[in-house]
Amino acid sequence: MSDTPLLRVERALRRCTVAFPYLTGLAAAARVNLDTRVPTMGVFASGRMVANPTFVASLNEADLGFVVAHELLHLALRTHSRARGSNLMQFNIAHDYIINDILRHELGVARIPAGGLDMPNARLRSAEEILLELRRQARSQAAEGASRQRVWQVGEGASQGGPGDAGDPDGDVLADALEREWFEASAAEQRALQKQIEQTARRGLQVAHARGKLPGSLLSQMGLEPGASSQVVESRRGAYRAVALLPLQRWIESVAMGPRTFERPARRSAASAGVVLPGRRRESWTLNIVLDTSGSMTDELPRALGAIADFCESLGVDQVRLVQCDAAVTADEILEPQALARKRIDGWGGSDLSPALRHLALDPLVRAVVVITDGDILMPDESMPYELLWLLPPESRPGFSPVQGRVLHLDPREA
Repeated sequence: MSDTPLLRVERALRRCTVAFPYLTGLAAAARVNLDTRVPTMGVFASGRMVANPTFVASLNEADLGFVVAHELLHLALRTHSRARGSNLMQFNIAHDYIINDILRHELGVARIPAGGLDMPNARLRSAEEILLELRRQARSQAAEGASRQRVWQVGEGASQGGPGDAGDPDGDVLADALEREWFEASAAEQRALQKQIEQTARRGLQVAHARGKLPGSLLSQMGLEPGASSQVVESRRGAYRAVALLPLQRWIESVAMGPRTFERPARRSAASAGVVLPGRRRESWTLNIVLDTSGSMTDELPRALGAIADFCESLGVDQVRLVQCDAAVTADEILEPQALARKRIDGWGGSDLSPALRHLALDPLVRAVVVITDGDILMPDESMPYELLWLLPPESRPGFSPVQGRVLHLDPREA
């Protein structure tokens, strides 16, 4: 009698631990369910793996092992949490390219099984860099069909939000809400299991790294590797309409020191559609800004620097404390707004703003922080001891939900 699909998947999980010892903990923690509601295979952040029995039966042992390892690597690389605040479909596709190329390289296979997404040398690129390329392609093509092979990557419906949304069972990075609907899992149970999975993944990768057994491509894909690039960026002033500064002004009024005054109306504000923004009397207060310098911000950084300069001029800010961060703090400087006209930007690596936010938390004088980011980031789970305002450029994806602070989407200047 031949093995059942469930036994074959469980055996494939055990085989993964031979080829990838750092996945041993995840393979042991995975819980397998056969389910025809998924067309192929998928995984929840809690470690629950679901597989269509017909799909499993269609694969030979080697290809099944590849697909199962693919799902475990989604857990190891934290695809679910890293996609939070971003476009789930696009982030999943970026990780599919990377994971498949990692497995091809590590297993020495010539082809990606089951028609999986294939991008040679994707393992050498960041998810953010691939995301940027996908978005550029999407803007230049009438349809994205060529970028959406339906294998075990996300489907159409998953593009409308983050991992907490209902999602689409056609994808392989499955949403929390879908698990609660299908398996009557409670939110508390999910959070506990997700925390265990993240700790298990981190521990396995750290041990492998300490022993020199972790492939370099995986280390760079953990989302925690800072970049090593520098580039002088010329700011682009006036990218956002003056009226878009009003919510920012109201927020600053609530956190900044010094009385309001119309004695010194901002030059740019006075010339903008009758909008006059009151500045503050100069009392040498500093605006704390965290600037996301990850690879996904490549196109946005000139406008971001220009926006900071516009804010300072319109709101009477004397100094800016500019903290640059990709996956590490790469610069922490006190600057006059004029210095932002041409600024060296360091980073261009991963997307984790936790180091910058925690860095500022150590300074007792910091009362408020403005974060400029596209939302494709990791962030702390805990609240910071200061007020937070998140400024997102117009093309940022909806659904960005930080644990603390207000989110403001900037409006582009009308032509």
